[in-house]
Amino acid sequence: MALALLLLLMAGLGLSSSSAVNYELQARTFINESSTRYYKFYNDMAAETYTANDEEDFDALFTKLTNVKRIADELVRISREASEFDLSKLSDLRTKHALQELRSVGDLFVLGDDYFSLVQMNLAALQTLSTDKDIEPYMGGAKMPNDDDSPLAYFPDIQKIVQRSSDADELKYYWETWREKNQIWSSVNFYTIVQSYQRAAKILEVPVHRLWYRFDDSQDLLRQMERVMEELKPAYKQLHAFVRHELHKKYGQEVVDANGPIPDHLFQQVLEQAWSEGSILEQYFPRRELPQYDDFVKDRTAKALINESENFYTSLGFRPLSQEFHKSQLKEPNQHRPDDDCRPSIFDLTPRVYLMYCEKVSFRKLMQYHSHMARVYYAQQKQQLPSYYFKAYNLEYPVGEAVVLSASSPTHLVGRGLAKNVQFTQKTLMNRLFRMGIHTILNIPLYYVHTKVMHDLLNDSVDMDTVNKHYWRLMEQHAGIEPPSDRDEDAIDFPYKFYVNIDQNYQTQKFISEILGYQFYKALCNSTSLQGQPLHNCDFYGNLAVGNKLKSMMNLGSTKPWKDVIGKILTTNPNLNSQALLEYYDPILSWLNAHNKETNVKIGWSATKKIAESEFRSSNFKSNFDMART
Repeated sequence: MALALLLLLMAGLGLSSSSAVNYELQARTFINESSTRYYKFYNDMAAETYTANDEEDFDALFTKLTNVKRIADELVRISREASEFDLSKLSDLRTKHALQELRSVGDLFVLGDDYFSLVQMNLAALQTLSTDKDIEPYMGGAKMPNDDDSPLAYFPDIQKIVQRSSDADELKYYWETWREKNQIWSSVNFYTIVQSYQRAAKILEVPVHRLWYRFDDSQDLLRQMERVMEELKPAYKQLHAFVRHELHKKYGQEVVDANGPIPDHLFQQVLEQAWSEGSILEQYFPRRELPQYDDFVKDRTAKALINESENFYTSLGFRPLSQEFHKSQLKEPNQHRPDDDCRPSIFDLTPRVYLMYCEKVSFRKLMQYHSHMARVYYAQQKQQLPSYYFKAYNLEYPVGEAVVLSASSPTHLVGRGLAKNVQFTQKTLMNRLFRMGIHTILNIPLYYVHTKVMHDLLNDSVDMDTVNKHYWRLMEQHAGIEPPSDRDEDAIDFPYKFYVNIDQNYQTQKFISEILGYQFYKALCNSTSLQGQPLHNCDFYGNLAVGNKLKSMMNLGSTKPWKDVIGKILTTNPNLNSQALLEYYDPILSWLNAHNKETNVKIGWSATKKIAESEFRSSNFKSNFDMART
């Protein structure tokens, strides 16, 4: 009897073991098939998107939309099938990780028809907030060329005014009028996006912040961002004090409190005019003493700029892009409708990357293409990885930033023959560095505040009734910025840039790419024979050792945790850290410290006297939200 029981038990254990092996095999088979399906679906979707053009009739566009919907349904099916596997029955960690990743591939598509009829509509509406020509010009157009009183869009019309205007009243008018014009629709459309992410996370059974950040440990990421803000604070306060002092001299105490936060309309003026002749730097570093950077590329075509950016990567040992890429995946601009304000766009969710470039030729476009090529080459290095390891923690962006820092250095511009007959003296280098510093150092706290606002809305620690007050509290605390006037309970004061690519969490991407980009840049310069140059003038063009380091990181995709991946380049401290950025800008930070002591300006800021109300707003927002949705 005992022997019979023993044999029965052994048979049961064998059956159980066989069942477990079969379950593992079933899971791995599903994972492999899903990876192939994922790549195919997204390649089909990209092909549909990048073959669209403005001349197609409605039937053709409707067919494309129908195909995209079909593809979206297939991605949702992968998510649901992955969720059916019981992870507790699996022993292989890689299999568990793959299934967890596949559970999220449905993304916002899990909302079904709501994604296309509601989410896409709201995302499009947020983009048009800046491009709709619905703002009456200041003083009825009296300050416009030929007294033109035609309505203006924020982008590019009002942005161009901010880039050249020194009239504080004019800047305040546009700041207030654009927000008043869009307050209902911006709040309604934006809130719908927030709710959509919350709903999708529940359907996918993943934490909402994991879906939003596309990052496993979002809390650790936010802690690292907070630590960077603390590290940057002394340098930021020095630059802030200088900017406020110059604005105070220009506009007086009634407009700019000598000890308080900087009014946002003038802060934006400083950012937009950083490279203009009318900037606050003019007295110390005249713009005319810098070269005209657009002259470096004035005799080149748009395609030549693409080729120049590709050349940078091939000089590091990367393979030239294929003829197939140049023929089928590099989309030329519509030459019949050249758009001076075109923004390059790229699709890189699979190894088959599509890049659409712009007709306009400028130095800025050249640098944008250097940045975009990082995404193209990153995808090339990951092409052997399955889909669930293909995403690479958005590290394409800091790699692009590091390349831009190298490609824009005077050493590179002279060495490549772009800057002909140009002398980069020590004063010229300081001039360039100061203008870069204004653009970089002053923007980082804004990226952080925008990240924090979205983070807090998603986890319901603030709501739409209190978010504007929360926003201004964060702006004052981290950036020393205040609104130009008291804000009432119905205001939603996010700038138009807050809404740009909001579904891609663009503001967090910008924060990380700026900080980590400088870290990568310093590490790549220090790990080679390039040491000895000031960091702000290092160029690693043509250095195969740099290329090998980049490849060693790129090849990994997300097969390892984030810190292990960036540790391929940041070998001693694989965390976000501001020291590289501070070293890069050390010459101007030293100048600022000395100048601020000499002028005896206050470092830091007192509390704002402006009011950002939130009382009684709840019923108003709910009424506006319900009315707009109806």
